[in-house]
Amino acid sequence: MKKCLVTLALLVGALGAARAQQATSIGLTVAYGRDRLLSNSQYTSVSHSAYQAGLTANVGLSDNWSFHPEVLYTMRYFDTANDENLNRDVNSIDVPLLARYRVGGLFLEAGPQVGFPIKAVNEDAQNVKSELNSVVLNYVAGVGYRFGQGPSLGVRYDGGASNTFKKDASTVLGSGRFKSSTVWLVLAYSFGG
Repeated sequence: MKKCLVTLALLVGALGAARAQQATSIGLTVAYGRDRLLSNSQYTSVSHSAYQAGLTANVGLSDNWSFHPEVLYTMRYFDTANDENLNRDVNSIDVPLLARYRVGGLFLEAGPQVGFPIKAVNEDAQNVKSELNSVVLNYVAGVGYRFGQGPSLGVRYDGGASNTFKKDASTVLGSGRFKSSTVWLVLAYSFGG
């Protein structure tokens, strides 16, 4: 929790420093995704629905470039084709720190994402949070279109730069790499800027 608060404090500080330079907007976002867990062990993942909702900011740095941080509540469901006892439902706070390049309404975005898992359960609703790494790093890339001053629609990919689950043999998932891979359809609404 302390790491999450420190990250949020850094975001607020960065927004305050950059606000004087260009237009700033804040907004709301929701997303629907299809996710799976990439693995090289006995875990055979299948695609499953995922959901996100949260707050966004967009800080103009120039006419075309902006800094676009978000704070998202994310629900992912990692299911396996070969053993439902290995299925995991994971809730996390994700903080993408994106650079955006905009031409007209069209924008491209990319950057790192820091995730803080807050809950994980198996099929029997038992707590399995100890199987997760406490901080997960992902990378994000996407494209979208902002319609006028408010709504925008986009598609983004977020992939694992680090393992979501611990990769040692002490977890029931076994050893291997366990990186998330998610494609999102994102709907957002910005106020101002």
